[in-house]
Amino acid sequence: MRIKENNVIDALLTELTGTLERLSVVYGELVEIAKTKHACLISCNIEELETLIYAERNKAELAQLLEEKRQRIIRRYCEKQGLKVREISMSKMMDKREELHGNTWRTLVDRLTKSMVELQRLNEMNTALTHHSLEITEDIIDIFCPPVFKHSVYKNTGKMKEKEVSRVLVDTKI
Repeated sequence: MRIKENNVIDALLTELTGTLERLSVVYGELVEIAKTKHACLISCNIEELETLIYAERNKAELAQLLEEKRQRIIRRYCEKQGLKVREISMSKMMDKREELHGNTWRTLVDRLTKSMVELQRLNEMNTALTHHSLEITEDIIDIFCPPVFKHSVYKNTGKMKEKEVSRVLVDTKI
């Protein structure tokens, strides 16, 4: 019976290794998508940006599924070992299973961590670029369409805000 339990645990650990490898690949692909997205934002390549957003969404969904699978494996491992899920971490598992999977897991977790940090950095830059672009667009609209036209003409009191309305360069709706 003990040999069968060890085989089940080894199978779970092997499955965990495979899942971590796939997660590592997916996060690497997400980093590459974020880099390309950054270049598209700078060059205003909207068509490619749209394609990248769909690809990014698909990769993010795959990463979510893989993470859920990793968590299921950890739960089953804890059940077989008689541990509570809250008591186990990848670090503890790496230390406990050093001889078989520990070094591989260390490499994969390190790669995943680096990818996540890089992905966060790129997404922050892309967010800043997007916000900057929107601010410039709003400023351009303000040049052609004064702020008096962008908001309600009346205050809460029901009286007009300004007596004189600025002239608008473009007389179409924006």
